[in-house]
Amino acid sequence: MARAAAKKAVLSVVQIDGGATKHRTSALNLTHVPNYPKKLVVYQLAASPFWWVRYYADGKILRRSTKETDKRRAIEFAKDFYDEVNYKQRQGLVLNSRADFEMCAAALLEQQDAKVQRGEMSAMMQQNDRYRLQKEVLPYFRSYDLKSIDYFVIEKFINKLSADKLTAPTISNYLGLVRKTLGYAQRRGYIEAVPQFPKVKKVDAPRGWFNTKEYRKLWSAARKLSGQTWEIRKFVDANGKEEIFTAQRQPSTYKPRAAAQKALQQKIAASQLLRRVEMTEDLRNLIVFMTNSFIRPTDIKWMQHKHIEVIEGVHTYLRMSLPTSKKHDKPIVSMAAAVHYYRRQKALHWSDDKRKNRATAEDYVFLPSYGRTSAADTKEQIEKRRGAALTQLQRQFSVLLAHCGLAEGARGEERSLYSLRHTCIMYRLLYGEGLDLLTLARNARTSTEMIERFYASHLEGEMNIEMLQSKRQRK
Repeated sequence: MARAAAKKAVLSVVQIDGGATKHRTSALNLTHVPNYPKKLVVYQLAASPFWWVRYYADGKILRRSTKETDKRRAIEFAKDFYDEVNYKQRQGLVLNSRADFEMCAAALLEQQDAKVQRGEMSAMMQQNDRYRLQKEVLPYFRSYDLKSIDYFVIEKFINKLSADKLTAPTISNYLGLVRKTLGYAQRRGYIEAVPQFPKVKKVDAPRGWFNTKEYRKLWSAARKLSGQTWEIRKFVDANGKEEIFTAQRQPSTYKPRAAAQKALQQKIAASQLLRRVEMTEDLRNLIVFMTNSFIRPTDIKWMQHKHIEVIEGVHTYLRMSLPTSKKHDKPIVSMAAAVHYYRRQKALHWSDDKRKNRATAEDYVFLPSYGRTSAADTKEQIEKRRGAALTQLQRQFSVLLAHCGLAEGARGEERSLYSLRHTCIMYRLLYGEGLDLLTLARNARTSTEMIERFYASHLEGEMNIEMLQSKRQRK
């Protein structure tokens, strides 16, 4: 510890003429700008190759790197900096020595935290913005001065995201955060206007769904795999090509007999274990539940038993008053099949022992063990556990898709847990009688436009051949 501290101390100072030492951020070669107030100076830092400018105004010390190594050009930069400060003072604009992108982004997130508290913005949207900021936005824009961010800088950012194989909708989400940050900077007076943004053409990419044959195969396999442990592994062949594959975990005494099993065992031995996935009965129930309830995977994350009411009468269904999702807060009603599997799921976690019972009104419906564990749990701790619950279900479903050979549709469209929602809506479009799009959209907490773009886009004329060939009955 002492040695590390001494090393850190050595790195934080710089030797200057005469044997004295100064901190790496101490001003060196301080020079007043001729014919300007003495408060305007240029200087050097041991920690930077560039000259810096410093000025005192409105009770603040304003600093900025000139990005110049030549002293004469640095002085010219300082004069422009002085004019800029005076202009802002005359216009009543805010002066700040750290009006950088990172500062504005942090302030924007703070504003959005308040919006979440007021119910004007969902916690999920705020969480997504935080992730995008740390993942791509700050690493790219942190080094840029706000005023230097223009159309071409943003275009390079888009090109970088494209090179990383991000889709157009994902890129648009990142640009939205950049635009909001620059909008905040404009409102604070750090920049005069938000720069023009390049346009990113969005191409709708509906997720895949499952036809009835695929759905039965999926559900049957989920029943078979329940209770098993599967492994996700990475194999690199002799040419350096990587392959991610899944395999059931076998006991150490397992000895394959068939040639195919022996080949797989050799592949497993030569591969790297990425993670183990426990296949649960929750997944089996979830598959049928989602295919009959119109919900999104994120609804599963926060769904508690108190949100669900079983209605039995002329029609049997679930009335689900779920937390707000994508600005929709109206109750969702399910198909009749969802009732049976909701009861199965509730019974799965029910116990007469109150200490073990995980099916109370306050418990989460799926993977309830990833919830509150004590009264002292914070909101952040619960959110983290529920995020882990959804991740576990998504991983289980990915293993199931790989096992069934259903990870992609016939046209190459990717499938995920979200595909169960698409399947639910597609079945209503295909097999529902007299159901109008508006009713379907409202119950699924979406719009008719989204139904047509992302769900009905899978429809083909042959799927409704009976309706196409039908004739109006003569009176």
